[in-house]
Amino acid sequence: MKRARRLALTVVPLALTVAGLLSGTTAQASTCDTVAITVQPATTQVDAVLAPPVTVQVEQPGGSVDQGYNGPVTLSYAANQAGAPAPAGAVVNAVKGVATFSALKFTAVGFGFTLKASIPGAVSAASAPFDIVGQLVHCAAGQPCRSKTVSSGGTSGSVTAAAAGRSDQLTATGGGFPLLSCTAYGGVVSFSVQDRAKVITVVLDKSQAKAAAGQASFSICLGSPTPFSTASGTTAAFNAANGEYEGLLPACSADGPSPCVKRETKDCSGNVTAVIAAPPGDPHVTF
Repeated sequence: MKRARRLALTVVPLALTVAGLLSGTTAQASTCDTVAITVQPATTQVDAVLAPPVTVQVEQPGGSVDQGYNGPVTLSYAANQAGAPAPAGAVVNAVKGVATFSALKFTAVGFGFTLKASIPGAVSAASAPFDIVGQLVHCAAGQPCRSKTVSSGGTSGSVTAAAAGRSDQLTATGGGFPLLSCTAYGGVVSFSVQDRAKVITVVLDKSQAKAAAGQASFSICLGSPTPFSTASGTTAAFNAANGEYEGLLPACSADGPSPCVKRETKDCSGNVTAVIAAPPGDPHVTF
């Protein structure tokens, strides 16, 4: 006797099949898609979420958003001179072709970072440069503001920024920048505020001071993105290795230019303290 064969048939409702065809959603990008960073990274405090969040678009030829792409988008360094570890929150899934990195966070300070965004088969151009700083303080219009102390390799410092007519952003960072070539002691501390003059207090601890073989005083080395007058009366030399004008700071005089050293002391414990008058901008300071 022959046994009857049993057939299994799966029926998919017509409405669901049509809906899937019409939606056009996929985790894969077209081979012609490109990637663009549309909201750029901004300077942010270390271990804080980058704000506003970096945003990336997956784009079709002609620049329109590929709304069918819902796959992963990855951020990585395009420039990382500090050798910092990769940021957290650097992979997200796009929603209709747009990826928002709302949890992006950096765990090490550094200067001049840039990012690139990628999907399978496409990589964006480098982002605008940004810094990850030790402290970021919002300075209100008409009010002075100051940082807490930051430290790097035996050098520590803080800054007070003068009052100004509009709000500003003060940053203070220990480390994260190449050592300045005009110094032999300590690390590098950096202070930036765009539109306000500032007073920087820098301390070299006694262990570093002892390494200076009995020097009675210590020259303050400064790096700046703009030229300045040095202790010898010449203009600071440009160091192509880190993009800074570098030189030793002169003592302040009644009509002299800044930056300059207002005073320099050595306490009973052997720590050396220098107070520096500095113009607006972004100086990197060490002994």
